[in-house]
Amino acid sequence: MRLAIVSTYPPRPCGIGIFSQDLRSAMLAVDPSVAVDVVSIVRDPVRGDPPEVVSLIRQDVRSDYAAAARLLTSRGTDAVVIEHEYGIFGGECGEFVLSLAEEVEQPLVVTLHTVLSTPSVRQAEVLRALCHRASLVTVFTETARRMVVDARLVPPERIRVLPHGAPSVLLGARSGADVADEHLPRPALERLEGRTVLSTFGLISAGKGLELAISALPAIVAAHPEVLYLIAGQTHPEVVKHEGESYRLCLERLVRDLGLTEHVHFLDRFLTEAELAVLLGSTDLYLTPYRSREQIVSGALTFAVAAGCPVVSTPYYYAEDLLSSGAGVLVPFEDPAALTDAVLDLLDHPDKLEGAGAEARRVGAALVWPSVAAATIGVLNEAVALGPVRTDRIAPGLTFPRVRPDQLLDLVDDVGIIQHADGVVPNRASGYCVDDVARLVIVALRLDHELIDRGYRRMLTAGLAFLQHAWDSSPIGMHNLMGYDRRWIDDAHTGDHLGRTAWALGEVVAALPALPQSASSLRLLQQLVPMLESTHSPRVAAFTVLGLSRLNSETLSEPLEKLLRVSAGRLLTWYRETRTDDWRWFEDTLTYDNARLPQALIVAGHRLDDPELVGVGIEALDWYGEQVKLHSAHVSLVGNRWRRRGESAATTAEGDEQPLEAAALVEALVEAFRATGRGAYASHAVRAFEWFLGRNRLGVAVYDFTSGGCHDGLGSESLNENEGAESTLSFLQALLALNGAGLQSSLPTP
Repeated sequence: MRLAIVSTYPPRPCGIGIFSQDLRSAMLAVDPSVAVDVVSIVRDPVRGDPPEVVSLIRQDVRSDYAAAARLLTSRGTDAVVIEHEYGIFGGECGEFVLSLAEEVEQPLVVTLHTVLSTPSVRQAEVLRALCHRASLVTVFTETARRMVVDARLVPPERIRVLPHGAPSVLLGARSGADVADEHLPRPALERLEGRTVLSTFGLISAGKGLELAISALPAIVAAHPEVLYLIAGQTHPEVVKHEGESYRLCLERLVRDLGLTEHVHFLDRFLTEAELAVLLGSTDLYLTPYRSREQIVSGALTFAVAAGCPVVSTPYYYAEDLLSSGAGVLVPFEDPAALTDAVLDLLDHPDKLEGAGAEARRVGAALVWPSVAAATIGVLNEAVALGPVRTDRIAPGLTFPRVRPDQLLDLVDDVGIIQHADGVVPNRASGYCVDDVARLVIVALRLDHELIDRGYRRMLTAGLAFLQHAWDSSPIGMHNLMGYDRRWIDDAHTGDHLGRTAWALGEVVAALPALPQSASSLRLLQQLVPMLESTHSPRVAAFTVLGLSRLNSETLSEPLEKLLRVSAGRLLTWYRETRTDDWRWFEDTLTYDNARLPQALIVAGHRLDDPELVGVGIEALDWYGEQVKLHSAHVSLVGNRWRRRGESAATTAEGDEQPLEAAALVEALVEAFRATGRGAYASHAVRAFEWFLGRNRLGVAVYDFTSGGCHDGLGSESLNENEGAESTLSFLQALLALNGAGLQSSLPTP
């Protein structure tokens, strides 16, 4: 049997990654006939992945998920295991994992490392959709099983309980058997000699509540001066990325303030199994003062119990389950005094301490990896016998041009992006405009997620600086046009550029992982609210909706949510006032960026859980698709002379077709696919994108494969040879939208 595990994996420091590595090794030891591949979820790809890693998924690149699923099929994989935790997968609440689950052709087993009692609406949607795709779902405890059943995530008959495993080397660690002291640094060992050792290990973050344990120590030390609290482990890498070492420094400061420097030791390293055996073998009492009741599993607590350590813990779900028979003592959350009393009661009564340790050894004997691995293989064999869950699947993603940024990089400078080009040569005399810079911010943000190149983050920051500079705090609006000499050549005013700015800012604020630029972007977005509220332009309203719909509940403040509802409501009103059976549109004229209008209703309805908005947006988009011959041999976009009610492309010369229109159509269809789940919209999005590649009335590629740019228009007989900012950004925006939805397998240029 060939298996595949989809998870984080070493060298990425992550508890779930260590779990997956241990599980794989244990399964191979139990049954050498089993082959186990790994698909590793990474933030920043690095060299040095072990040979069992057959594919990398960049966490925030949705197209990687579908591509990995197709690779597993090509390798003859029999079953796929997804180790699920919301934070290790990209997208809102880890939704990108659904792109992999939808493409997997083999039986799928999902292991839930997090089960929340009160998940957000989106968290519940994502997990329910993932579990629906699974042949079997595994959890670590009976409590987790009850929670999954109560939440109706999956039928009870498809749930299996498999305990968290622990290395066999930990059994008997406290007796000193087969454990060599040299595994820990000499200074650390010297600190342990003659001490009563309390310990906590694992990746450090504020959720571990370590300051509560430190605050409990003064009274403990007063009664037992020999006590040493050993805190072992690195700061969690995601915490370091966003907060640096601020939490660890706070803990160290608290230790100094309480006069505990001789009683607390920090061992700042990721520990091997042998080092953990020494640490836990030297531990008299293990502490887990975690803050969240929602923690449904803990590898650190599993390891401590397997090593026979008595425990004092807060009552998170997993601790309640694992310690219920007497292997430890539970104390209330956020209560250092109760923690003090529990520790002193055990230290003052050696018989109680030994009794808890004996029960820990008894419980821990059933947690070692060989028995857990054997049970896991049994579940996987069962899943193979059941077969995959059959669902409607979209057509496989197509391979389109790789992201080639040459022309984009030529147009971008330290100010923004130059509007026009003479062929591929930037025309500096055309200067800059907010419309294009707002598009640039969106594209740079998506490229920053897809490509390992900090140049796109600098491009994003420069674009945001341009938008900040264009804002006029007086109730007038924003500048739009700037000359190459860096002087504004228009007065501040309202217009499309205001809405496009709101869209770009919303994308930045909503970005995951969170960006340092999000706070200033949110402030500017909030400043734009009064002018955006007063707009009477359908496109400004649509662009505003596209930006605000990205925001989560924390950043969608009451004024911004009101603006979102008002803007979507205006679009709905305009549609109702204009619509007839033969003209299902928002205006009497099809002008430019047309598909953005139904796209806005679709995303607003999806975000606000308003089926009416989604339904009207779908109706308008379907009608618009007919107008541009989406279902014919070639796509025929509305030209730049526009189309009026009662006219048709067959009777009126509409002018050049522009990339702006194609990009809007692609993205609207992608959003229709996301909102409805209908594979037809995914196929239509791919078809619309092919306009750039020759599915147009001239049968020629509008995209320039040599420069990575895009021609400015498709004329009646030939291409516009120029490749300016709007067209090039439109192509990239459409391509990246398909990437983000997992609808094609374009790979980035190395």
